[in-house]
Amino acid sequence: TWKYPVRSLDAFLLVLFGKYAELLKRRFSDDFQEIVSTDDYMPMPIGKIDEYDKAVNVSWYTPDKPREEIQRPTDQHRFPCVLPFSQMYPLCCIDIRNFLHQFYFFADDHFQHPKVIDETLRASLDELLSEKVCQSLVERLSTQYLGQIVQILINLEHFETACEELELLLVAARSTASIGGSIVLKATEDFRNSKKTAEKRIFELVNSKIDDLIETAEYDWMAPNFETEPSNYIQTLTRYLSNIMNSVLLGLPTEIKELIYFDALSHAATMILSLPLSPIVKRINPNGVATLAKDVRYLTEFVDTLENPILRENLDELQQTVTLMQAENPEEFYDISTRNKKYGRVDAMSGPILLD
Repeated sequence: TWKYPVRSLDAFLLVLFGKYAELLKRRFSDDFQEIVSTDDYMPMPIGKIDEYDKAVNVSWYTPDKPREEIQRPTDQHRFPCVLPFSQMYPLCCIDIRNFLHQFYFFADDHFQHPKVIDETLRASLDELLSEKVCQSLVERLSTQYLGQIVQILINLEHFETACEELELLLVAARSTASIGGSIVLKATEDFRNSKKTAEKRIFELVNSKIDDLIETAEYDWMAPNFETEPSNYIQTLTRYLSNIMNSVLLGLPTEIKELIYFDALSHAATMILSLPLSPIVKRINPNGVATLAKDVRYLTEFVDTLENPILRENLDELQQTVTLMQAENPEEFYDISTRNKKYGRVDAMSGPILLD
């Protein structure tokens, strides 16, 4: 109303906001790195209801059960309990909320560049989440501890959800002067892709353990007698698969657990099949074949207990190959119609080698 020139003040406020935004980003960058580096990568333990409320309220997280059921003393999920993510997730959520709040500190009547705030906030938040959180988690996937990798995968899943919620929040909070439409954070895709990297790393570790166990197999392919008990390695292998699914991998979504099991059993079948095909194996007598068949039957019975028909398909080639090795009339393999019916999954190159 006094018609004072404010162009210089406006320019100064713009420069001041730029410095303020940079300082905020630097401070929260240090905070995020500290949180990620000091996390124990274990499901977050909760001792009482107020701890539960605090963790749930600050996080972008929807519990499986309503609060009333969790609070009930008769409920099997009563305290103490654990939340699926580790402590770093709610701590980062708190920092994200504080970051948003302090950014909008500039959004008042005296600052005439609301669109600058909106865009700078989006870019800064995207950078922090992608480089200081997501990338830091990916770097920790090099560990040899399967449990830690599983927890990182679970955390990545929750951070992806948080980013999707943040995209909606940024749309709702932006100024009316900003261009409409949706807001997409690059971090959302980064977390999504990093989940695939974590899954691949789990496959690597599980398959490496399977390799180690199968390498301990000691088949006497020309055994004078038939072994009555399953081999030690096959018992250890099935016990390992059962244990990790009921402990380390328990917190993963069902579809991911099934994918890991599918890949592990497929890999195990391939490795077992490679044993009689080894160049050092010159001859195999019926006792050697019977011992292998007994182990394959033991593995098959274990897979049957999982009650998932798709997993059983992983063993088809292995089972049919062993059946061929025990066949009274192996010449059937060279008849195309019979082979397709009885030995359709047997490799056309491996079959003749084993029959020789």
